[in-house]
Amino acid sequence: MNSILEKIQKAIASEVDSLIHFQNNLDPNFETAVRMILESKGKVICTGVGKSGDIAKKISSTLTSTGTRAFFLHPTDAAHGDAGLIFEEDVVLAIGKSGESDELLALLPTIKKIGAKLIALTANKQSKLALASEIVIETPILKEACPLDLAPTSSTTIALVAGDAIAMALMELKNFKEDNFALYHPAGRLGKRLSLDIEDVMRKENDCPKVYEETLLPEILNEITAKHIGATTVVDKEGILKGIITDFDLRKMLTRGSLEKTFTAKEIMNSNPIQFHPGRKAYDVLQEMEDRKRPISVVPITDEKGYVMGMVSLHDLLQKGLK
Repeated sequence: MNSILEKIQKAIASEVDSLIHFQNNLDPNFETAVRMILESKGKVICTGVGKSGDIAKKISSTLTSTGTRAFFLHPTDAAHGDAGLIFEEDVVLAIGKSGESDELLALLPTIKKIGAKLIALTANKQSKLALASEIVIETPILKEACPLDLAPTSSTTIALVAGDAIAMALMELKNFKEDNFALYHPAGRLGKRLSLDIEDVMRKENDCPKVYEETLLPEILNEITAKHIGATTVVDKEGILKGIITDFDLRKMLTRGSLEKTFTAKEIMNSNPIQFHPGRKAYDVLQEMEDRKRPISVVPITDEKGYVMGMVSLHDLLQKGLK
């Protein structure tokens, strides 16, 4: 008896073989279908039954997140009023291996009466679905990965790959860029990396610790403690950065026995701190803070004249889910 891993390998190999066959026999109607969607003034309605319906949902989501408006419509729901989602300017992408599902076929007259365009994604070019469609994209398979050649496996994989390929082609043709992707994925890690500016993360105004050059040690400690960032900027009366004092600076001086209450900020501060300007991506700032020979945990944000606009810590950036 074959081992479990051998069975897994056999199933994967079967799907890969069908994918390679699909790639090598690519239906030229793909191009016509992509151009139809690209030129449409409406949206894409993805529909299908059973496993094909699950694939249609995923394709709909991929299209939507990459710049092509799309919705999933279940044929049964369509029969009970949800067909109102379909408009004349829309394109319906109907997915079905056999192209003979009763629920899907029942939706076809409604699509025709509305006037929407119909694209079929099917393994059966002679099916009723195919014959009713303006464009038919054939998705041939060698065999299902199922030992009985029954359960939708290779067929659904190919349908998914076909839908992804359509979405990616549209994405390129629409010149959909990283900034667009970030706009549509604000909560995802990649979206945050692309969209979050340092101004969105930094501590501003009263939350940004500041002391003057003549401020004495007790008040410096109070400011650092109150603002919970482990450091404070040192500014002049105009708010121009003169230096920075961190917990590390204070601990280092205390260890050396050279820290007195009468010390001023000017005597303690690092007068040449690393600083960043607004307009930088928060993720880029995080990378630079971590990639230094001696990583830094907190930095001031200043404008071109040196005016302190805020302060940000490594902890602040990591809390935003940038890593």
